Amino acid sequence: MKLSGPVRLLPPLPPALRFALGGAVVAALAYAIWAIEHPAAAPTPEAPAAQVPLPTLDDATLARARDDSREQRLVLEPEPLRHLLAKAIDVGPTVAQALGRPDRMTPVATVRAVPATFRKRWLWYEGQLEQLSGPQDGHPLPGYAIYEATLRLADGEAVLAAFSLPPEAGLAVGSWVRVEGFFLKLRDLTYPTAIDRAPLLIGRSLQRDFADWPAVTQLDPAVLAKVDDSSYWPGDLAWHTLEEDQTEALWHLAAYARDTAATRTLADWRRIGTLNTHEVHEKLIAGQIARGTPLRVIGTLIKKSVVAAPPNPAGIEAWTVGWVQVREYGGGVLVPVWAPKRVEWETRAQLEVRGFYYRWQAYETLRNERRRAPLFVAADLDLYDLVADRTMQTIGTWLLVTFSAFVALVFWSQRRDAARALAHSRDLDARRRRERQRAAAKAAAPPAPPPA
Repeated sequence: MKLSGPVRLLPPLPPALRFALGGAVVAALAYAIWAIEHPAAAPTPEAPAAQVPLPTLDDATLARARDDSREQRLVLEPEPLRHLLAKAIDVGPTVAQALGRPDRMTPVATVRAVPATFRKRWLWYEGQLEQLSGPQDGHPLPGYAIYEATLRLADGEAVLAAFSLPPEAGLAVGSWVRVEGFFLKLRDLTYPTAIDRAPLLIGRSLQRDFADWPAVTQLDPAVLAKVDDSSYWPGDLAWHTLEEDQTEALWHLAAYARDTAATRTLADWRRIGTLNTHEVHEKLIAGQIARGTPLRVIGTLIKKSVVAAPPNPAGIEAWTVGWVQVREYGGGVLVPVWAPKRVEWETRAQLEVRGFYYRWQAYETLRNERRRAPLFVAADLDLYDLVADRTMQTIGTWLLVTFSAFVALVFWSQRRDAARALAHSRDLDARRRRERQRAAAKAAAPPAPPPA
């Protein structure tokens, strides 16, 4: 038997199914193009952390402190003092932050102008220690004593402080220190130095501080050379957390990353290598990459924490500790990154960290496995900017061209099939009419005479 026409390997698809399949393909291509040309929206900040318990102050007790006249300012009322000493003993950096500690020192002139506005607020000042006394009896809590200090600020103003913990060894008159505490009242002193209308803070301790550095625009190799992470015994530098590694080298590198961030564009960073290569790993292991070398770290933010910064000369108020999973590096080893600012991205954000190599960090996994990874210091935890990647833009352009051609082909094919279906339907109708006409003509014709 002879077959006519092309051989079909698959049965013809109904028009509705063809439309459905074409729509699915078009939707898939459209989504691919959208995903490449439009990066994911920036992750929203995390939900607020759990409420921090704040000390409850007794307004009636604090109202006994008066500073309207010089006679009132010369007197230090014992009840408000003892009340705030007891409340401030548990105020650490986290609680102080929750209390609304300002990012910058409040000018003394501002406090003098409206002392009632600042009453009970947690303030801080840094300056040179001019006078230190204590311990004195009268502390409301057993095991503690009262210490007093006078600070001379850089602008010449004086600030007074009372606190509960003994000053650390080495702090003496002339040291640069920081005091934090509840503002109680304005005070006047006549001895040992005449002081007029100085703010009095009631806090927990006297902290060692440093004079602020100018902007750090050049790395000092001598400072970074002080970092020694060659040993991995527990307790050595390689195991130190951010809180334990508050040193000149860290402050210097963090200040450099922050103060020079605006001088490098994303295009500049894209010309710098990444940690995501075996070659860089081998150089790190061999010690061939110097501390302070810029590198990009591309990966997923797995874990993040924010801690208040202790006193430092770089003016850092908060640190963000991020753990970035880099799949191409060590089978997904978590790489630590320290940023001298508060970063609010939530976990699972895709990052392209623009950091500087600092040292090796040793840590234990949840399975009690000891690992080490290079530690980076960065000005920020930058999100991965997919739009700016030229390769992905090229891919997106080709996909757009392919998508447009496919859409045109689908519409042309559908119009052609529709035209063929219409022509076939009309042909069938014409055949049916001709058949009916022939049948009608045959029925109307007289019967033929029988043969002779």
